[in-house]
Amino acid sequence: MRHALLHITLVSILLSLAACHGDPPMVVAPTHRGNDLKENMINANKTIAQSEETAIDQYVARRHWDMQTLVNGARIMEYEVGKGPKVNYEDSVHIRYRVEAINGNVIYDSVDEHFVAGRRQQMIGLDEAVRALHFGSRAMVILPSNLAYGMGGDGDRIPQQAILVLDLTIE
Repeated sequence: MRHALLHITLVSILLSLAACHGDPPMVVAPTHRGNDLKENMINANKTIAQSEETAIDQYVARRHWDMQTLVNGARIMEYEVGKGPKVNYEDSVHIRYRVEAINGNVIYDSVDEHFVAGRRQQMIGLDEAVRALHFGSRAMVILPSNLAYGMGGDGDRIPQQAILVLDLTIE
């Protein structure tokens, strides 16, 4: 929209100048069309995702963790298998977790919350991770930024575009 408005403004100025001087107007095609902008955004998102994937791979390798990659891209390592059944869609569970950024900075030392599996709550990657575990399980979960709080962070303690590491317990 901004590009179209800018283009129209430039063409109007050129036409005005040409009318004053008798020169034919020179119309320049816009450099960014809607599809170009969309393609640039897609490429930028791919670059961010690849960069985050590399950072996660390095983090996991340094710790010698054997993590499973879930369908959505979250990583999970169940280090204490719960004795209860697997968490299913619409199961109501109590979860506790510690949140840190991939750089090791602790963001939240302890979070306790009621969680209903399958409702795609604030951290959408956490939803699939919970449903991959059993009642009573403890697991490490790594969420790329797009599965956590995205480009904006949480507006409080989680920074923009943060890769999060959660030490998760399901009760």
